[in-house]
Amino acid sequence: MGFGRVFLFIFVFALLEAVVLGAVADQIGWIATILFTVLTAMIGSVLFRIQGLETWLRLNQKLQAGDMPAREMVEGVMLLLGGALLITPGFITDAIGFALLLPGSRSLMAGALIRKGVMQNMAMRSGQGGFTFSQGHFHSHQPFEHAADQRRREPQRNDSGGVTIEGESRREDD
Repeated sequence: MGFGRVFLFIFVFALLEAVVLGAVADQIGWIATILFTVLTAMIGSVLFRIQGLETWLRLNQKLQAGDMPAREMVEGVMLLLGGALLITPGFITDAIGFALLLPGSRSLMAGALIRKGVMQNMAMRSGQGGFTFSQGHFHSHQPFEHAADQRRREPQRNDSGGVTIEGESRREDD
């Protein structure tokens, strides 16, 4: 999609959003419309935190098990987009944002994106291999190292003369 098309899409979308806001304000009043958009932003913020934490925990569990967290990565991007749309004033952006934040609709959309090979296409375009989905599991076309399987590496000198040490950290004060 070229720059001109992106600009036209954003312009038309913003214009449509303004028309919808105006129509709603004519029906319920401007104060109620503004309060409603603020309320949806607050609800979206809470929902974003809850769903984001759940997705983050699932992603970490998959990584600890040595599985590729493809669904969680797709859902994470969808959560970020949904959160951004919900803090943007407007009813169209709110509807799309809630669809991206609610677990049921997000899961359906993520599954559809994965089945269409979006993850594989994105990875191939960036030159980093890709993923396939078969028999209910994701398969990486790149070696995927699990943290527990990594060999200890010796410290290495970097270009500035310092030492680089690879490793893991774990927070245990929770």
